[in-house]
Order: sequence, then structure tokens, then C-alpha cells
Amino acid sequence: MRVTTVLALGIVVCAVSVAPALRAQTAQGQIYFEQYCVTCHGTSARGDGPLARSLRVRPADLTQLAIRNDGTFPAERVQKSIDGRARTGAPSHTDMPVWADIFAKMSDSQGPEDVDSKINALVKYVEKLQVKQ
Repeated sequence: MRVTTVLALGIVVCAVSVAPALRAQTAQGQIYFEQYCVTCHGTSARGDGPLARSLRVRPADLTQLAIRNDGTFPAERVQKSIDGRARTGAPSHTDMPVWADIFAKMSDSQGPEDVDSKINALVKYVEKLQVKQ
């Protein structure tokens, strides 16, 4: 009985401490989105930013990703799309920058973990933007 109670308390403590961290990551993702993504994806994230019409391929409507993926947000695919290094060297069907390289070259970059943190924050924010079915 005691072990079960201790485990249950541990789970509750973990859940309570994770929620603020997730909110902070999502808030940071919103800041990054406003800094780096709005010009193409728009403030509504529907692919209608001020530069969208000048691109070869219209930017994705980021609010519909889960709907287009049978109701499941494709976090790994979004992460790879933002990262962009997997498509380097292959013919590109997008004007999307290779954000991992850009983030790594920024003067405030603190290494690969910092790049991953920025990309993960963007993924969490885009997940929050999903239209409910």
C-alpha cells in the first residue's frame, strides 16, 4: 500500500511540474513563430503571410495538420520540416528555410541543444494551433 501511494504521489508531482514547463515551451514557441514564421505562414498560421504570394509553393496552413493526418498531430514530421536538414541536397519542393542551420549560426546559439530546443518549442506551438474537428 505504501509503495503504491508513494508512486501515485510521484506521478502527480511529475504531472504538476511538467505542465508549467510545457506552457513555457509553448509560449517560447509562439515568440519564435512571430519572429521567424509569420512572414510566410501569416499571423493566422494559414499560409497567408505577406511573403506567401511571392513563393513558388504556398506555405502550409499550419492549423490543419492534425485534420489532414487523421486527427493526430504529426509532431515528428513537423519537427523534420522545421529542422530542414533532411532535405538538404535533395530537390526542394518548398521555399522553407533550413531552420536548424539558421538557428545554429545565430549569434546567441549555444549549440545543438539550443537548436533542438527552439525547434521543439515551435512544434509545441504549432500543435496548439490545430483546429479541432
